[in-house]
Amino acid sequence: MDSIIEQIFIESHLSLAKVKYIEKDHDFSALVYIGQTLQGDYFIYLHLPERLLPHVTNNIQIKLLSLIKNHSNSFEQITDSAVEISSSFDKNATLIIFTTHKSSTKNDAIKNAISIEEDPYFFKKQVLLSSAEELPIIESYFNSNKGSHIAYIQSLISDIERFNEFTNAKTSKLSKREIEYLFVAKLYEKVPFLSLMVTPSNQEVLQQKIDNKLTAEQLRECEKLLDLDLNDLEGWFTELVKEDENHD
Repeated sequence: MDSIIEQIFIESHLSLAKVKYIEKDHDFSALVYIGQTLQGDYFIYLHLPERLLPHVTNNIQIKLLSLIKNHSNSFEQITDSAVEISSSFDKNATLIIFTTHKSSTKNDAIKNAISIEEDPYFFKKQVLLSSAEELPIIESYFNSNKGSHIAYIQSLISDIERFNEFTNAKTSKLSKREIEYLFVAKLYEKVPFLSLMVTPSNQEVLQQKIDNKLTAEQLRECEKLLDLDLNDLEGWFTELVKEDENHD
């Protein structure tokens, strides 16, 4: 998953660096990725095993903060533009944790994730969860779109047919395509620098579709309503009520 997230950082035009994190107390080590936007926002990514989630809010995030702020000279810069830790880091840093869980421990993982995200100290925090069984499927789809991860996830998340397919699926037994869509949706929920590409609607085409649904009489009434001054609305409603009463 590290290589996938690294590519998403790069394609999103963030400055990116990485540094080795060693957790001696829990016999664990991993790469920490630090991304920086032009606006001075920081996004830290770390892949943690599920067993360490309960330790994030008490000591892991404190050690991460110390590592990043006090050992920036140890950063391995990945992009041409270097990551620099400024005085704004404390207020503008988001920690993104990825973890996998077994099907049997899903509820515990969700509870731990909620506890981490609700913790107000040190970092803003997001936890991206996936089941261990789903991970090979997810990685296979991303590996099929190497070098174009952003284009791939934007295309998928905006596909109405895939959205309808996913919302109509049985959550107890998702297909590979539905697992793919679910993970990409989670990415947009948990990775703050990702943004949806919204296609502006053509107002003229929309108006034509509306007009085609209305009768000639309804169109005339709409035109009268649009021509009304705000001060005339009360009188218009009064006349409308009178006409209804006369019809009765």
